[in-house]
Amino acid sequence: MDSREYETKMLEAYIATPSKVTWYAKAFQTLDRRSKGVSWYWNSWAMIGGFWYLLYRKQMKVALIILFIILIVGAIVPLPFFILFYLLLSLLLGGFSTYFVYTNYKLHRKDIEVMFEGDKEKSIGVMRIVAGVNSVALYAGVFAFVSLLLITIGLLIMAKGSLPL
Repeated sequence: MDSREYETKMLEAYIATPSKVTWYAKAFQTLDRRSKGVSWYWNSWAMIGGFWYLLYRKQMKVALIILFIILIVGAIVPLPFFILFYLLLSLLLGGFSTYFVYTNYKLHRKDIEVMFEGDKEKSIGVMRIVAGVNSVALYAGVFAFVSLLLITIGLLIMAKGSLPL
């Protein structure tokens, strides 16, 4: 297996979403060319999904930090300011989440390659196991969104006595 094929298979194993491999390959190439610091690369799904997107992409540390920040700020700040904060945070996640995925890919790849020196097939196999996506997070995110929507509709019905149609 040549190095280009190996690069492609490692990325495919990490991303685990065939329709997104090309997009992530382009994103990772762009991030490779940039400086070593934190870098911006727009991801609409990360902006929309936020915490759930990070869980889906197995970025557990960042996802938990974001959740903690949201819960703390939500408990302290009045609702209008929290909404503005959440919109700003969503924009920041849209810009920086790809970088978090990229750095996690580099870290996993480095660790796996050190562990299986030269055995490319084993490295790809382990990358498939360690990385990929967390499909449970996708279903949990959809469930949370639908639940929030139904709770909001229920509260509106209770507050007004009927559906606002």
